[in-house]
Amino acid sequence: LTDPASGHTWRVWVQRPSGPAPATGHPVLWVLDGNAAFALAAQLARNDAARPTPVRPDSTLVVGIGHPADAPYTPAWRQRDYTPPEPGQAATPESGGADALLDFLARVLQPWAARTFAIDPQRQTLSGHSFGGLFVLHALFTRPMLFSRYAAASPSIWWGQAQVLRSADRFVARHSGAERPFNARLQLRVGGLETAEAAATPERAAVQTERRIIDNAQTLAHRLNALRWPELTADFAICPGLDHGGVMAQALIDALALAQRPR
Repeated sequence: LTDPASGHTWRVWVQRPSGPAPATGHPVLWVLDGNAAFALAAQLARNDAARPTPVRPDSTLVVGIGHPADAPYTPAWRQRDYTPPEPGQAATPESGGADALLDFLARVLQPWAARTFAIDPQRQTLSGHSFGGLFVLHALFTRPMLFSRYAAASPSIWWGQAQVLRSADRFVARHSGAERPFNARLQLRVGGLETAEAAATPERAAVQTERRIIDNAQTLAHRLNALRWPELTADFAICPGLDHGGVMAQALIDALALAQRPR
């Protein structure tokens, strides 16, 4: 699909839900990096739909958003689409296009899903890994009502000198002391091997030290939970034995479970 506003083209996959819609509608799991992650997320949803009735979760619509290429990842397009713009600055062809993709989701894909399926507007989960996880956090802090559940796996909080943490500051200031119009659940997952000590090479250890994936995500979760806002919860967990790439699969399992949770 080509977005008329930005001119960008995205590849979209859809796993139709199996079985009748729940009384409140199907939950929706929106999966970034669709080229790499959609097939797995869709299979997980099919597996759940095949479980015996007493333990079967609600049938879930899975939508993958990726890029018009056959490779699992296209680094240049990921950086363009998943990174937030500098405050007060326009996006460039190389980065800062997160708002353009959010606009596309809000103006094109979400209305299409609502027209096409019986979906639950209160169970809309956005899932992303690495740069995709950064995008998930940017969405939460700038448009907390666009989705109700946010699943960020090993988010690239380090990007732009941890720019997304400044976005979190503005989010907290904007909603402190006021009635908050959103009800959001944030799920943060990181791999237990995302440390300098577990790195296979000195070069990789230096990257881990600089990016502080585990520390940044854990600190963010603690900070958000310390607000004690009933409208916002943050669930942080370390997945033992998994590195940065390996955590994606476990995080998708957890993101699907988050999407299927009752209201």
